[in-house]
Order: sequence, then C-alpha cells, then structure tokens
Amino acid sequence: MSRVYNFSAGPAVLPEEVLEEAASEMLDYQGTGMSVMEMSHRSPAFQQIIDDAEADIRELMNIPDNYKVLFLQGGASTQFSAIPMNLRKNGKAAYIVTGQWAKKAAQEAEKYIDVVRVASSEDKTFSYNQNGVIVSALADGAGSYEFSDVGAIIACKSICKYI
Repeated sequence: MSRVYNFSAGPAVLPEEVLEEAASEMLDYQGTGMSVMEMSHRSPAFQQIIDDAEADIRELMNIPDNYKVLFLQGGASTQFSAIPMNLRKNGKAAYIVTGQWAKKAAQEAEKYIDVVRVASSEDKTFSYNQNGVIVSALADGAGSYEFSDVGAIIACKSICKYI
C-alpha cells in the first residue's frame, strides 16, 4: 500500500506504529474488553486516558499547575461561540484581531457579548500579526480569562511564552 502524506489543515500523517497500536486496541483497549469508542466517559479506564493525556500535554508544553487544560469537542469555530457563551460573567470581551480566524471569532462573539477590538492588523491585511496567534480575554470582574488559538504553532514553545 502506498501511504499518502496529508499536509492539509487538521488531521495529518501519523507514524505507522501509532496506527498499528490503535488498530490492535480497537476491539480491546488495554484489556478492558471494549474499544475506547464504546466505553463510558465516566469509567475509570476512560478517566485514566484523560489523566494521562493531561499529564503528557502539561509535560510537553510545560503548562504550570495554575492553568487549566480543557478537552473540548468541536473544532476551533465551535469555540468562537462556546467561549463567550460560557464565560461571559460581565458580558464583554477584548479581542486582539491578528488574522481572519480572530476576525471570525470576534464577529461570532458579538452575537453573545459586547466585543472590544483592542488591536487589529486588518488595516494591512493582517501582515503584521504575532505568529498567527489569536488572543482574547474575557474579564470576569476579579481578573480575566485568557484564550489563545495557537493551533499552528502549539507545540513549538512552552505555553507560558504565548501568554
């Protein structure tokens, strides 16, 4: 079989040994008698998967304990509405618009909260953005939440260098 190398956005090429391990565990994940796709998200086996994934990502990206790691369903566009809807204590957010995705995020957020664009590089067709990073902060009265979409460069540096 000839392998195809996908360099598109989203899913990418995985090492064959990773695919082979996933295939071997498809019917029986680590002796549980079921696939991960069949097990309850409340089961001890699934909780171990989440705990291990969080520990791995914290170590890989040097994420300190005072930061939360969230595993969220949906793609980036889903979060454009989910974040402002769920974390809108005072009903407003400040956005730094550094590219088309940040622009879309701010536009979607405006459906749910007041959006203040504190900076934008749209006037020069986003030609002077910071590494393609999208940042938004939702003030909660006592402080703020900070969000960054660093998908294109997520594992290049410690997460603390982005925020």
